[in-house]
Amino acid sequence: MSRALEGPELRPRVFITSLIQPGDVVLTTTPEPVSQAIRKITGADISHAMICVGKSSVIDSTGDGVHARNLDRIFLEPGCSGYVLRPIEPLTIDQLHTVISFARAAVGTRYTKAGAAKSVLAGFVAGRRQFCSRLVAQAYRSAGIDLVSNADFCHPGELQKSEALVEVPDVLRDLDSEEGIYWRENLDNVQAMRDSTNVLLQEARKLSSEIESLNDINAYLMEHEEGDVHLVQALQTSRYLGLWHEEFERNAWQYHVALMEGHNVPEDHKRKYCEELLADQKLGQNRFVLNHGCYVGLNAEHPRKYFALQVELYDLLANFHARRIKAATTWLERRGLLDPRPRKLLRPHSPEWFASLREWDPKQAAMTEAATTVAGTFDVCSMCADDPARDYALVRPPAAGPGTIRLCDDCFGLQSIENPLEPF
Repeated sequence: MSRALEGPELRPRVFITSLIQPGDVVLTTTPEPVSQAIRKITGADISHAMICVGKSSVIDSTGDGVHARNLDRIFLEPGCSGYVLRPIEPLTIDQLHTVISFARAAVGTRYTKAGAAKSVLAGFVAGRRQFCSRLVAQAYRSAGIDLVSNADFCHPGELQKSEALVEVPDVLRDLDSEEGIYWRENLDNVQAMRDSTNVLLQEARKLSSEIESLNDINAYLMEHEEGDVHLVQALQTSRYLGLWHEEFERNAWQYHVALMEGHNVPEDHKRKYCEELLADQKLGQNRFVLNHGCYVGLNAEHPRKYFALQVELYDLLANFHARRIKAATTWLERRGLLDPRPRKLLRPHSPEWFASLREWDPKQAAMTEAATTVAGTFDVCSMCADDPARDYALVRPPAAGPGTIRLCDDCFGLQSIENPLEPF
């Protein structure tokens, strides 16, 4: 695959994020000496690789480790090349989810300079640490797609020449002088999360040098209950549990349509934000919901304060995300840009109901499945398997899950004390 080298530009450039899709491979470079050396050794005009995991969101591996970054905040210095590559064969939904899940699961993994250096050589054994092109290639390999001959040791230039990828044209635009000043003076908001994650992992590695990613903390804690106190303290000192406060204060307008209406930004910017948020939602994978379900399951099997705090955190984040979705949806509906769609409630104990509950609260799903199995029928109470039982909808449903339940009279009396219910 041939791609013409781009000549020097007079101005910095940024990516047109509306043209970039989850799963796309983003290639860049900088004027830094390390980048120059990589380009010289590989013969490519780029030196870094990232993978898009959502609208305006990429994950890459740098000296800070594997972290998410805001693609809107990445700009190319004059003369630096940038590309976006996309699979020639479109990814299936399952493949896309696998690629994104692999990249997200690697967050926090330490960068390996040695591995990056060896990526232009051969005959080495891959370790668990990451570098940029390895992360991208391994993410695709996890979905059964080989972008290069050796996903464990490859360089960005090999991704650029991959026969499995095709270049997306015209994905860059020039920055004007005012934009350039603004971008340099305003910090990347995602940096706080990167810093917090690194502090948490540094503390965790005091317990085990084998811990690379956040998922490794979970695996360690399942086997080592004695590490719970230290890791709970690490959650608190790293500010991992409280970063949402800063995000909410900084972007309060995103969480309520009235604030969005009054927010002092152009209408087209609001529309872009709302449409991209809903486009991400359509992918079908809400990471807050998935993480909530994961920690509910972990805490049920291995009760730990660390897991319980994560359940609380992701319950909160999932609810905040639901508020963002509601505000964006309402804003678009008011302008005739989106047809109103009432929330679909699921009939209790149907296959779709169990699938939805299993994603949000696997512990409750398992209990209800066991209860109906023992009863030999689905026409029983979701909580105690008594009969008769009636279907109800939650007046204030959680951020995810089916939003309905089947209850006997006794369980209805207990459940409705804290969770108002109405007949469904």
